[in-house]
Amino acid sequence: MIGLIFIIVYFILLLLAAIGFLMFPYVFPKSEQQKVTIIVPARNEEHVITECLNSIIGQDYPKSLMQIILVDDASEDRTMFKADKVLADSGIEYLIVLNEIQSGKKVSIRRAMHAAKADVIVCRDADTYTASKKWLGTIVSSITNTNKEFIICPVAIAHTKGHLSSLQEVEMSILSLFTLSSAYFNSPFLCNGANLAFTKKLFYETGAYSSHLHIASGDDIFFLEEVKKKNRHKIAYLKNKEAIVFTFPEKDLGSLILQKIRWSSKLFKNPSVINWLSALIITASNFSLIWAVFYAILNPQNLPLSLIFILSKLLIDILLVFLASSFIKVKTGALMVVVIAFIYPLYASLIAILTVFVKPKWKSN
Repeated sequence: MIGLIFIIVYFILLLLAAIGFLMFPYVFPKSEQQKVTIIVPARNEEHVITECLNSIIGQDYPKSLMQIILVDDASEDRTMFKADKVLADSGIEYLIVLNEIQSGKKVSIRRAMHAAKADVIVCRDADTYTASKKWLGTIVSSITNTNKEFIICPVAIAHTKGHLSSLQEVEMSILSLFTLSSAYFNSPFLCNGANLAFTKKLFYETGAYSSHLHIASGDDIFFLEEVKKKNRHKIAYLKNKEAIVFTFPEKDLGSLILQKIRWSSKLFKNPSVINWLSALIITASNFSLIWAVFYAILNPQNLPLSLIFILSKLLIDILLVFLASSFIKVKTGALMVVVIAFIYPLYASLIAILTVFVKPKWKSN
């Protein structure tokens, strides 16, 4: 009975998410150009930094209006040297800031902000790239044409072969759907610092991370919460495929689990009620599905009821993936999506348990 209640609540939550996603219009801002500073924090990213910077340099945007600031957080590899080589030949004004000791992403961004010449700031992670040459112009036009000062931009997992990559690709598409739909209902509770735009003015008005600087992660989520306290009407989601950046999937299960523990651990420090309720409902529904499987095995006489319960949740999840794929294309095949729908509740439940008992190990540690 309790499991049925959770599934009903879960269905209502996902129905609202689907409505928000469908009702949210695609944003096609009029072309506007102004000075923009792109901040790229990096640590030990020598294998991806060239692709990241080239995808920024190659934008259809006047180079005279661009400033790139790369902050090297005491890298132990050739990140800085590779970055300097690419930027020196770019024809774009740039600055490489070196942290003598490892300081973390928030400190890196704060240092870059002191040197930023533009009021429009775009943050990119060093392990990202964009396939569109209109990425920057779309973001700048969006923030210029509106009175919004905090633009949540889309992030997707780059498609590669393998079940683990497919799992991450599907999961990111669902997160994007929730991110978009919550913004539609003017209650945004998710964003991704890998692709985020805001004004310099807003950054300092909200304290420049001062309220959460002691927390290793959350340069995006906690910043979002500070903006909501000040004026949630300054926040917008940019629903435009040109604005998507791609990040690479974790290569092994251990790294993926550690990543999810890091991300989930932010929940304990996040005051957002919507965030807590959504996490509770989704986690409870995943545990309920696992319980339903064992219940069906132990009580064969109730197998039909258990199957209805299990198939209902799986069907909801699968439909949501295909809905999300209409915006951020999920290249994983339909059969694999179905397989992932069966695996995901076990995977998500494991992450939920580990988040409670395992101390997160930050990528920079």
